[in-house]
Amino acid sequence: MNASFIERVSVASALTLIFTIGSANAAGYSWTEILIPSIGPISQAFGLNDKGQVAVTSADGSKTGIYRRGIFTPLPPPPAGYNVSAALGINNAGAIVGSAFPASDPSHEQGFILIGSSYTFFSRPGWDNTEARAISQSGLVTGFSYDDAFTVFSGFVYDPPAGSFTDATPPGSGAGVSITQGMNADGRITGDGRLPGLGRYAFVWQQGTLVKGKLELAPFLTRFKIADVNSAARGINDAGVIVGFTSSGVGFVGSDSRGFQLLIPPGGDAPGASVACEGINNFRRVVCGVSDAAGNTRAFIGTPDADDHNDHDAALRPISLPSSPSGTSRGSARRSSAARPCAWRSRCIRPPGTRCGTAGR
Repeated sequence: MNASFIERVSVASALTLIFTIGSANAAGYSWTEILIPSIGPISQAFGLNDKGQVAVTSADGSKTGIYRRGIFTPLPPPPAGYNVSAALGINNAGAIVGSAFPASDPSHEQGFILIGSSYTFFSRPGWDNTEARAISQSGLVTGFSYDDAFTVFSGFVYDPPAGSFTDATPPGSGAGVSITQGMNADGRITGDGRLPGLGRYAFVWQQGTLVKGKLELAPFLTRFKIADVNSAARGINDAGVIVGFTSSGVGFVGSDSRGFQLLIPPGGDAPGASVACEGINNFRRVVCGVSDAAGNTRAFIGTPDADDHNDHDAALRPISLPSSPSGTSRGSARRSSAARPCAWRSRCIRPPGTRCGTAGR
């Protein structure tokens, strides 16, 4: 049986524990494709708040904005001289974050926060590039910074009123892509890091002590991989349910306490296809993208089936992965760990003018 594993590090004591859990079958989800004829194919879909709003960008990169229930609302024009390249996150209050490039320095990425029609741009001190990936309900922004050589990366949590950055790079990571993206109401963050001998792993991290009434939960960092392949966590909701994807071309949903299941939207089980799931809300709805073998992309919102939603524990029970394809959109076919086209991880770090590589984001 392919085994996933969880490595939990108690930040206070540096104690490391390793657990094994079974890999997962496909979760019970119904899928609705995001179709916006006015902007054409979608290259990426991020976020997904409790109102069903999703940050989307067209395949040609010329249009970005917010989608909800068949309606696309483009972002307002930025201040003169700025190029807003992608909306990447939206919270329940409608605050939007994403990626921008100033005319005075078009080769270096900045983050932006959009509230109403007012943009605020920011960069992390000491870093060449800054990308904002998500904004929590509290207004804290998660993302990552990287150098011009595309070799050193660092996750962060940004507090806009204070103008301060908290490092969110897991210990030992930083060489190679390391992204911080999700944050829930408890302040737990999700993303991915890399370690020698371990490769790319997903993480959930509580950086400070969580106090609820008379109870205290000490800081912790949990690293995990799904089916023992490279994995990346993206969104996390207030119940601690995480969404992400693996290098074998499938998405996943679940938690370290209840186990994980695969997320495979329509077309995601076709030969050469790849799935990347980028967001989850408090109704356990998810947003995922599918890239086919030719690099064509589609985006979907997944809604948990009634039985799955009502029986959360059973739905996320870890079970073994079949070794053969199912042939359906909810199948749990195993994938080769070979590199996939990264169109659905299209926020690839790459020098200007070069094509997206196969490592994925």
